[in-house]
Amino acid sequence: MNTVELYTTEDCGLCREAKEILLKLQKEYPFHIEEQVLKEDHPKYREYVLAVPVVILNKSGQLSGRIEEQALRTVMKKQFKPSRSILIFKFLEAMGFVTVGAGLFYGVTRNDEWTELYFFLAGIALFAVGRILEKRELKKAQTT
Repeated sequence: MNTVELYTTEDCGLCREAKEILLKLQKEYPFHIEEQVLKEDHPKYREYVLAVPVVILNKSGQLSGRIEEQALRTVMKKQFKPSRSILIFKFLEAMGFVTVGAGLFYGVTRNDEWTELYFFLAGIALFAVGRILEKRELKKAQTT
């Protein structure tokens, strides 16, 4: 399981922004957030207090200060490899788009509305199944 450590201080605006970005990215990448509020008795207080928020990905990738979503996304792509099931579900979503496109093309060139409708419905179903299974897998990965 991928882990993101977030070191914050109380009443820190940048820390709230970093947490919001992490929660947003949690919908795309499977990881668990371990938030630690730094106080004077915390072992990492002296090291991180002037650099908050500090984000550490899987004990190796680290960002601190103002956390930009794009920079965090870039580091996550390198650190977090998607599972095989996530890739399969994304493939189903892509096949849904291809099926809808093929149906539209076939319907326009052949002037056959029924076949176009069948392709469209099959494409929507493929996309929906892929999306539902992907969301379920991401949620399962975040809770373990």
